[in-house]
Amino acid sequence: MKRKIHIRCIPPGKKSIQLLKSVKQVIGRTNYVGLYGVSLKKGDKCYIEDVDGNIYIDCLSAASTNVLGYNYGNITNYYAKVAKQIQHTCFLYSPNRYAIQLAEQLISITPGKFKKKVLLGLSGSDASGGAIKAMRKFTKNMAIIHFKNDYHGATGLSQAASHFGNLNKGIYDDSRKFLEAPYPTTEEASEIVLSHIRSYFKNHQAGGVIAEAIQGDAGVHIPIKGFFKKLRLLTNQYDALLIIDEVQSGMGRTGKWWAIEHEKVIPDIIISAKGLSAGYAPISAVIGREDVLDALLPGEHIFTYGSHAPSAAAALQTIKVIKKKKLVTHAKITGTKLIRGLKRIWKRYPDIIKDVRGRGLMIGVEIDVSIDELAGKVFATRCMEKGIYVGFFGVHAEVIRIEPPFCIGHKEVETIVNTISDVANEMDTGTIPDHTYDNVRKYSIGI
Repeated sequence: MKRKIHIRCIPPGKKSIQLLKSVKQVIGRTNYVGLYGVSLKKGDKCYIEDVDGNIYIDCLSAASTNVLGYNYGNITNYYAKVAKQIQHTCFLYSPNRYAIQLAEQLISITPGKFKKKVLLGLSGSDASGGAIKAMRKFTKNMAIIHFKNDYHGATGLSQAASHFGNLNKGIYDDSRKFLEAPYPTTEEASEIVLSHIRSYFKNHQAGGVIAEAIQGDAGVHIPIKGFFKKLRLLTNQYDALLIIDEVQSGMGRTGKWWAIEHEKVIPDIIISAKGLSAGYAPISAVIGREDVLDALLPGEHIFTYGSHAPSAAAALQTIKVIKKKKLVTHAKITGTKLIRGLKRIWKRYPDIIKDVRGRGLMIGVEIDVSIDELAGKVFATRCMEKGIYVGFFGVHAEVIRIEPPFCIGHKEVETIVNTISDVANEMDTGTIPDHTYDNVRKYSIGI
């Protein structure tokens, strides 16, 4: 496929719309929270093509999963090689060397000199749940503190520990075991939050804290400088645990292997998934203190497909490629350039864009939705129509999600900045096409 933006028809095209009809007929509605009604067919490096032949620069990376882009790093060959040898060993009965090697690699690239172990699973959701299980067993305290608008997953403990929209309504409602705190966005709020957390620990109400290193789905909210250091001191003081969710922010996306490293904090547990295998296989990991993870007895956190050998091989090769190609550094340099360009647009259109924030290639552009609640979705849809496949998220779908693959180059960065500038100008001058608004109403759902 061409590595160049090429829009053949206004998306979603006829083939995408036909597929969407099939989705509605046979897939339960909870499984689909579509952005634009577009179905993707193939990709090459940082470009993706939909079923109607439209080609875009990928700024979504399949929800921050396809960190290497497409056809980059030979991951499929490593997966296939192992799968041809043996497709599955059921690790919990019969270990395989690839899972062990992956655990060794994860231990080596996560912060902390203490003795660590790894629990391998299938998704960020089960990894969050596993971390909470371990905290409960180790501290003998069932309650955990979490932050408003954090998202940790969609299964059992992970969803109950999340606070995003109304996802838990009618399913999970146990405020005694999941204690909520606001995610601090100012120095003053930070001190108030820390005071509340201190009181929870002082009264033995919680055994630990689970937090995103950077709030992802809430809209790329970066913690106030020093907040996590003070939180770490609190957990140490009261023998509580600090669990950091790096499902979206980890694997080098922010210009360091783990976003928490920007805060110079060493957590007890780090959770990884999404980019761990660059999108080639479902896999997750809980990396943490040996004494904490081994508080769980044999069989208390297992999956038939856990430590799947071909998936572990894909993850091993992903780590190898990121190291060899120095993609963590590339994410930092490229992301810095992209953020600078976006901030220049913010200065030109302050009535359209409220904020630009991010680290590395984890970037959010906040759109003013005070007058038009659909403005964020409209902005994102118009970017997509021009060939920049962004996402949108945030509590009010107000934040444009820019999380491209790590292989993105300076030419693509320039194109992204110019396109977002064009869309901001169209919104400012009221020249967004009518069909864009129509498509938002028809196809844009979001969480």
